[in-house]
Amino acid sequence: MDSAETFEKAALGHLDAVYRAAVALCGGRQEADDLVQETYLRAFERFESFRPGTNCKAWLLRIMRNIWIDRLRRKKIAGNELPLAEQAVAEEGRDKETVWSNAEDLIENFSDEQVIKALSELQEDQRLTLFLIDVEQLSQEDVARITGVATGTVKSRTSRGRAALKERLASYARKMGLAGH
Repeated sequence: MDSAETFEKAALGHLDAVYRAAVALCGGRQEADDLVQETYLRAFERFESFRPGTNCKAWLLRIMRNIWIDRLRRKKIAGNELPLAEQAVAEEGRDKETVWSNAEDLIENFSDEQVIKALSELQEDQRLTLFLIDVEQLSQEDVARITGVATGTVKSRTSRGRAALKERLASYARKMGLAGH
């Protein structure tokens, strides 16, 4: 089997997962398409560095994350953070009575549109971490390798990201009668 066939066999099965991660990271489909294309091109060019028997999806996601960081550096932006005024409004509207036991409870009560909007408002590092942990079901250790941080940082980002997501969905939950007023 030649290297192109080996690459196809190892990497193309993860295309959907890489695309979903790109959409979560970018927030838009067109930019996600470009990011996935560049990720697969770079992965193919550097396929000799992939170690057979290791997690190919994690390897691809790491490449994608590095490309995304390079793009952000070129644009000289820091990601999608809420302006301070919007953060203050979000904090004022926090509902202390809203209780969800975990991410699955939270997400089951909302449409994809609300969850995607709330995810897009999170800081980039939290958004990617939540996506990899909760959607792709990767281990904290794999996410740490992909994102280039310690496992403790992954745990912290997951916790902060879930809390921020819950906060952003709280007002919608009240409107839907899913939480106290």
